[in-house]
Amino acid sequence: MVTQSDRVSPPINVKDSFLLDVKKLRLLREVSLQGSITAAARSLHVTVSSVSQQIARLEHEHGIALLEASGRSVRLTPAAHMLVTHTETVLAALEEAEAELEQNRKAPRGVVHLVAFHTFAAGILGRAVQHLERIAPSMTLRFTQLDPAAAITELNARRADVVVTDEYPGYPLPPTRGIVRTELGTDAIRAYLPQAGVQPHAVAWAMEPPMSDATRWARGLCRGAGFEPRVLFESPDPYVHAQLVGQGVAAAFLPVMVARQIGLTKPECPLFDTDMSRTFVALVRRGTERSPAVEACRRALEMAYSAKHQV
Repeated sequence: MVTQSDRVSPPINVKDSFLLDVKKLRLLREVSLQGSITAAARSLHVTVSSVSQQIARLEHEHGIALLEASGRSVRLTPAAHMLVTHTETVLAALEEAEAELEQNRKAPRGVVHLVAFHTFAAGILGRAVQHLERIAPSMTLRFTQLDPAAAITELNARRADVVVTDEYPGYPLPPTRGIVRTELGTDAIRAYLPQAGVQPHAVAWAMEPPMSDATRWARGLCRGAGFEPRVLFESPDPYVHAQLVGQGVAAAFLPVMVARQIGLTKPECPLFDTDMSRTFVALVRRGTERSPAVEACRRALEMAYSAKHQV
């Protein structure tokens, strides 16, 4: 005979409650970051239909629209924006928990993804890898070269663990919530002329693309010296600028590190100070700075930067 106390309540069907799926929330967050389903699919290396189907399932499970048509594209609804905000909090908490868990290991291990720009990669990356192999032999460093703006996007999207970027005087990096910065040090810059005795206002100049901080800083220096630079050569690569200077084609503001690497012997422009510099900055997401692997990578970067100045 079954008594009342022996009765068991029917089990709760978890499927009926449709708990939020972090994987689907990541897809929605990526659409928010990239601005479209197509761009989100491209950045995640999946098909457009896969992203659309997963978000449609998320809408069906909770009975609320998350995307709405906007011309030929889509935009997030207020409910979707709310979910993305909470997703950021959830992902940050998971990363912080993982970092604390890693602290129980005897030595850092795993893969750290570093993203940085070309000059850093050519001048310092190799030393950073060597130092990391010495201080954390169980770790692997994966590197991707991107311009600073794209690198910071990758960091915010959680596809990069550490970013190295540069900062020019008067053009500080915009403050970003949840990002921790460490200044690695300065990198000297000089203005070089294509030939001795030429006037800087009378020669062609090589600079980075117009909207870059490097070019806005350089143009400001030229205007402060009393002339508007005649920029005929645009490239994001300072090694291209250096080659143009070396071949007597253009003047340019060059990192001294780059000039030394190609053996540049062209004269410096006397209109500008010799103490010009930019700052190298390492960026990580808040919470991950306590990860032994991320900290080891950052230490290796600092050691590589110091070694650069001892050469």
